[in-house]
Amino acid sequence: MKRRQFLAVSTIFSTFLLIKPVKLLAEWSAKNFQQCSIDQAFMNALGTREIVTSDTITIRVPSVATDSSTVPVEVYSSLKGDQLYLFVEKNFVPLVFKCSLQGNAIPWFSLNIKMKESSALYAVVREGGKFFMASVHVEISSQAC
Repeated sequence: MKRRQFLAVSTIFSTFLLIKPVKLLAEWSAKNFQQCSIDQAFMNALGTREIVTSDTITIRVPSVATDSSTVPVEVYSSLKGDQLYLFVEKNFVPLVFKCSLQGNAIPWFSLNIKMKESSALYAVVREGGKFFMASVHVEISSQAC
């Protein structure tokens, strides 16, 4: 009898997974991860093109990267933002990183990114519903395969 119960429960559970898989998975925003221009990427991710240039955001990145497959990037800000974004202008998909901050989190991140070619990097911080941006240009000396 236990085997029949196991099969019945397994059948019901697997049927549920086949019917409602979207509800069980994390939200995926396809418009943020599609090939587009940098202006369209700002519009898709931020919902606006009105971004104020700020000197309170610092981007630390080598001015010349030797390998485009691993470009180290560090971004920090004195703004108390609730969201952080990183865009690479000439990548096929300009949005590289998005992070939501909770509570008193420090707006700082460090990661290695892949760049298609020499391009501008944009770090955007959202504070109080307004977007603030800093940018820097990175030269790529050798392309990754």
